[in-house]
Amino acid sequence: MNSAQPVRSSTSLTCFHCGEDVPAGVDFALEVAGERRQMCCPGCRAVAGMITESGLERFYAQRTAFNDRPLADMGDRQRDFEVYDDPALAKQFCEEDSSGGLSARLLLGGVSCAACTWLIETTLQRIPGVHQATVNLGQNRLDVRFDQKQLPLSQLFTCVSNLGYQVQPWQSSLRQDQAKLEYRTDLRRLAVAGVGMMQVGMFAIALHAGDIQGISAEYQQLMRLCSLLVTSFVVIYSARSFFESAWRHLKFGALVMDLPVALAIGLAFSASTYASLSGDGEVYFDSVVMFTFLLLLARFIEKRLRYQDAISWQDAEQTLPDAVQVWRGQHWTSIPRQKLLIGERVLVRSGDTIPIDARVTRGTSAVREDSFSGEALPRSVTVDDVVYAGTVNLEDSLEAVATGTYADSRLAALQRSIDAARHDKPAVAKLADRIATGFIAAILLIAALTAVLWWQLDSSKALWVALSVLVISCPCALSLATPSSLANATSLLRRKGIIVNGDNALEALAQLDVALFDKTGTLTSGAFTLQSILPLSEQWSEADLGAVAAAMQRHSNHPLASAFTAMNADADVDKVRYVPGRGIEGVYRGRGLRLGSLVFCQEIAPELPAPPEDVRYWVALCLEHKPLAWLGLSDEVHAEALPVLENFRSAGVRTELLTGDASSRATQLGSSLKLDHVATGLSPQDKLARLTSLQKAGSTVLMVGDGLNDAPVLKRADVSIAVAGATDLAKAQADFVIVSGALDQITTLVDVAHRTRQIIIQNFGWALGYNLIGIPLAAMGWVPPWAAAIGMSLSSLLVVGNATRLRRASAQRAS
Repeated sequence: MNSAQPVRSSTSLTCFHCGEDVPAGVDFALEVAGERRQMCCPGCRAVAGMITESGLERFYAQRTAFNDRPLADMGDRQRDFEVYDDPALAKQFCEEDSSGGLSARLLLGGVSCAACTWLIETTLQRIPGVHQATVNLGQNRLDVRFDQKQLPLSQLFTCVSNLGYQVQPWQSSLRQDQAKLEYRTDLRRLAVAGVGMMQVGMFAIALHAGDIQGISAEYQQLMRLCSLLVTSFVVIYSARSFFESAWRHLKFGALVMDLPVALAIGLAFSASTYASLSGDGEVYFDSVVMFTFLLLLARFIEKRLRYQDAISWQDAEQTLPDAVQVWRGQHWTSIPRQKLLIGERVLVRSGDTIPIDARVTRGTSAVREDSFSGEALPRSVTVDDVVYAGTVNLEDSLEAVATGTYADSRLAALQRSIDAARHDKPAVAKLADRIATGFIAAILLIAALTAVLWWQLDSSKALWVALSVLVISCPCALSLATPSSLANATSLLRRKGIIVNGDNALEALAQLDVALFDKTGTLTSGAFTLQSILPLSEQWSEADLGAVAAAMQRHSNHPLASAFTAMNADADVDKVRYVPGRGIEGVYRGRGLRLGSLVFCQEIAPELPAPPEDVRYWVALCLEHKPLAWLGLSDEVHAEALPVLENFRSAGVRTELLTGDASSRATQLGSSLKLDHVATGLSPQDKLARLTSLQKAGSTVLMVGDGLNDAPVLKRADVSIAVAGATDLAKAQADFVIVSGALDQITTLVDVAHRTRQIIIQNFGWALGYNLIGIPLAAMGWVPPWAAAIGMSLSSLLVVGNATRLRRASAQRAS
């Protein structure tokens, strides 16, 4: 979308709300913000009147594009919405919370900018019965929580529709269908322009060769007419969007990038058509189709980047099981998770993902919650403990009572914080956006002054000289400067195993001030290894102790068991039983054997001493009445972590550790890696608060993480990186995903970002320098239109070629 705003005054008969023409003889004018505004129909007048009466006139000052024209018959539409009052249908896109209210998720159409978001949210929150309304602009999604007794669903739909937006129940597939439809349309326009460019280019080569070697008039005229036919189709079909956008905004005095584009295409096409039909003058059809193709290509790339996040986005709820075991009718039965009621008893078997927040009523087990807490070790749970949706039951089966619906769960709260972070993520402004309005105004002013001056000097040259100014100064190279560089950098990074998701992320990465890191699975591997064995009996060797411990752990799926998988497990151990939250016990040659915590092992070996005081995970091994050993396990630090952090520090980037692990191990890790700041025991909201405080202080912040708890801060950060072992949700929020998991790829990524920024600056420098030299020469009449078109094309090709140099240079350095 362009950045220019529709102005709020116009003398032409155009609708102030939707921008369409006002039919002759009708008067639907309305006073908005103290000025009389023309409206094209009762629908637009009704919507504008409702906005004005609600005191929301500021919407019109904030919007960056016109609104869709509302439906004429709002009464019929309201009756159509009554179907959603059916409880069975409402359950498909609504959830009931513990207070009896509904949470609905709706798909919006016609939402084009942040002003639309503000208007919908503000209007709905003023309606009695609406508790909360949040619009996700990237997803075109409305999440609203309301009291269904005060506000029926049909009335909610009608309120949104009355604002001039389309609304229907949310389905992620519908949103993707919208994106796919737009993609196919854009691709067809680009393909038509590309084929036309090739065809007209062949005619142009023949015409230029004929000018040098000689060509008969009839063949010259035939090729001109063929070029006219092909170019006409390209202009009418492929370039149509430029003219529509320019004209629609020009009627309200708004200067957009499409205006000089449309003028250049229109004037060059008109002049070439006149020359072809009259047989007098030069033709520039090849320049017209080339210009159209290059601009469409640039915008196609930009749009694909903008939709990438919507395509890759995943709902956290999809990680939960579809069916749950519920105690009904004096037996366990399987039902869809969405039909689970508050207070019902559910069965969670070993290895199952917990479907809902619940309170344990029977059983003892261990639950892996690293996605929430960042702590690698599972949490022991027993009767009356609370377990959370999205976590995994590792050991024995549990019975628990549901404490709420999915909307009340901790996982849903985490998803809402992700959506809030997505909604207000700070954008990295492009240089082209900062200079676009002034650049366009200057082009139009110079072209107009040139035409006036040459009309006084030589009226026969006025049009062609002015056209030369417009063509030579067309912002093609300027518009290609950023997307061509980003496309080449993205291609390089994908070949190196780095997936690029985020728009503007490379530019932000080149301007970092602070780098934030998660601990488990990011700076550390998240996989435990046996680092040391401390024997407590001279009769046992380290090999024998390791074999016994491995034989015990072979019967467990506890995360610590992975530390023993590579060891010999031939010891004669049987009758092994896991004791949740304490350890493992079994029988070794007729004697009781235990592996676990200090208290657990002291029950059969009271003389067991306390473990060493360091940062390792210590596990005791003992026989009845005899301590055998302390086994030291560690979550290994990635070998690449220290070099990566040193590279950041040498570049003046502050490094911090944000982790949910509250133990001394996190503090020790931060000290050993020489991090500038370490914060432990943090919740996802705490991490987000730290990130926000840094951004408010003016810092550009990078976040590197892998867990579900990192997803909100990954999305809110100026730039974010997810490593290979990251959850699907974390990957969906990150700007970059390192597929291999090698942390040294972060250094490569930062290096590419810096060189990409240099290339972008070079491209902008060339585009502006070219215009500073070319425009005066064209205005003086020293550059004919055909030379201006060649210069414009060469300028664009130079920008693209310079961006390609980024890919080649990076590949050579990598090799």
